Amino acid sequence: MPIPRLQLSPDRVRHLDRYLDATKSALLFASRAILVEGISELLLLPALAERVLATDEAADASAKREAFEAVERFFGTTRVIVDGVGFEVYLRVLLAPVDGICLGWRVALITDTDVPPGEPEPPRLQSLRKLPRGWRSPGELHLAAAPRTLEPALWSENNVTALQAAFLRCAPHSQERWDQVVEATDPALAFGELFVPKTSRTVTDADGEILKGTEISKGRFAQELADVLADRAVPFTVPDYLAGAIRFVTAQDTSTPAVGAP
Repeated sequence: MPIPRLQLSPDRVRHLDRYLDATKSALLFASRAILVEGISELLLLPALAERVLATDEAADASAKREAFEAVERFFGTTRVIVDGVGFEVYLRVLLAPVDGICLGWRVALITDTDVPPGEPEPPRLQSLRKLPRGWRSPGELHLAAAPRTLEPALWSENNVTALQAAFLRCAPHSQERWDQVVEATDPALAFGELFVPKTSRTVTDADGEILKGTEISKGRFAQELADVLADRAVPFTVPDYLAGAIRFVTAQDTSTPAVGAP
C-alpha cells in the first residue's frame, strides 16, 4: 500500500506521526480493526466479546469450534483508541483504496451520540458513514453509536448487579450514592453522571439538589467491571450496539477479500 497516495494532508500526517508508536503502528497492518473513542471501551471490549461470542455448554462440537474461532478473530483484531472523535484520518488509512486495494477489511467504529435516546444522531456520524462509499472502498465499515455515552448505555435491569459491584469497588463506602442512582427517575442518566464533574450534572435528588459525590474514573470503573464480568455467573447483557460491532468484526468471511488475508 503506497501511503503517499492516500492523499493525507500535512496536518493528518503529523497527527499520525504523534499517534503511531511501536504498539499502535499495528494499525498499518490491520485487516480487522476496532476504533474507539476512549479508554473505557478499549478496556471493556475483551470481556464483552467473550460474553457475546460464548456458546452454551450444551452446544455441539461444531458450534463450540465456531465460537472459539470467533474469539480468536476478536483477539487478532487491532483495537485503536482515538482519544476523541477524530476518526476520519484513521478511516482514511484503513479504508481509502489505492488501485482498488485498502488496508482494512472489516472496520468497526464505536462512538457516542452524546444525545439522549430518540433524538437525531449528530451530523458527524452521518458524515463518517458516507466516507467509505465516497472512496468506493472494498472494505466494510460498521458504525456503532451509543445513545448518550458508554456508561448510560451499559445500564439495564439485568446489569444492575454487575454495575453495582464494579461501582462499589471504585467507591467502597458509597452505597447511598448507588441507592440514589437506582431510585432516580432516569437511572441510566443518573448512572452516567457518576462519571462527570459535579458542575456538569443535571440529576437531582428528592429535595431537588444535584446529586453529590466525587467523580468516578471511567478507566478505573472499566477495569473493575471487566474483573466482575470474568465471573460468568454474574448476569450481564451486552448493549446491542456493542454486540453488533463485536459480531461484525469477528464474522467469518466466505469469499476471498480484495484487501488481504483474513
